[in-house]
Amino acid sequence: MKPVSVTLVGSSPWGHDLHADDINLRPALALAERLGAPYNVIVPAGAAAPGFVDLDPVRLYRVPDGSRPAFLREARHMIDHGLRARGDVLMSSDPLAAVAAELSRTRRTTPHIVQIQGDVLDPGHEYGGPLKRAALAVVSRTAVRRASAVRVVRQGLRERAQRLTRRPVVHVASRVDTRMFAPAPAPCLKPVHTVMVGSLLPLKNHVTVLRAWPHVLEAVPDARLVVLGEGPARSRLLGLIRALGVERHVELRGTVPQAEVVSVLQRARVFAHPSWSEGQPRAVLEAMACGLPVLCSDIPAHREIVRPEAGRLLAPAQARDWAEAVTTLLTDTERARQLGNGARRYVSEHHDFELMIDRFADFIQGVAAEDSRRRR
Repeated sequence: MKPVSVTLVGSSPWGHDLHADDINLRPALALAERLGAPYNVIVPAGAAAPGFVDLDPVRLYRVPDGSRPAFLREARHMIDHGLRARGDVLMSSDPLAAVAAELSRTRRTTPHIVQIQGDVLDPGHEYGGPLKRAALAVVSRTAVRRASAVRVVRQGLRERAQRLTRRPVVHVASRVDTRMFAPAPAPCLKPVHTVMVGSLLPLKNHVTVLRAWPHVLEAVPDARLVVLGEGPARSRLLGLIRALGVERHVELRGTVPQAEVVSVLQRARVFAHPSWSEGQPRAVLEAMACGLPVLCSDIPAHREIVRPEAGRLLAPAQARDWAEAVTTLLTDTERARQLGNGARRYVSEHHDFELMIDRFADFIQGVAAEDSRRRR
């Protein structure tokens, strides 16, 4: 197979201190290996200094990002003029990045794969006010219509995207390293009764589980909730925790290294994820890979991955229902064990890292080959 180089554009910064297991770097390295060519990445600098980082075979270009228009301008310039070598395929990870790719001169002669990883084609109230939602929908749908090919993370998104384009639309699900995210190798004490993982944003709906916790404590007096993640809703959530009088039982631990995320999941009994909207939440899949029963909000993203043998779906705002579900799993250890085994089995079969990377690499090679045939 002919080597294929990629230029990926994303509108979210990569971490400052990158290592081989980094959530962004590892898949880029794996794709570069399978495609047999350099893998360019253009992202906002964020807290890091703008500039080039050689992570051979990944080439990371951090561009200034004082505003969205500034990022679009800098990313487009980098695509056309700043790369050491242009990619055979352009790829964008989100709608804003897709705009930068489509505005570039390089796009005229290079196929573009647009990735849809959330409900951006039909955004709901959780994405903001009416004008913001309308603008996001227009940008996202236009990107799909103009793309050479589209990758989606859910079957439901695939069906929606196929109504907008006749170009290939492939479902490549979120991937999980099932070797890293795995049940504890030996039985251990589980002082963490329930865990939540995700940015502290209103969209993630931590509020419902916090409001459920006093009811959980009525049945399980020592029940402990650990929340991993950071964000602008921290002060509001801390205020709610104090108002509910559950300070001794709820911990907002903030952002932690990946190894600690794994450790907490391995010591937990239940995973809760009450989000209002998701693309395909890796946090849920990672918890399932660790053998945890999962309680998730009843939304399209969760319906595709949370089977009855792995967990339960609940109305996002019904705190009493969440309290009952958490209590049941904390008190019925055999039921929790069965669901956890089912969760692990599902992720291993449908979301394994190596399997998904192979599928994605095959798709990229196919897009490049089709473009080459078309230009002969």
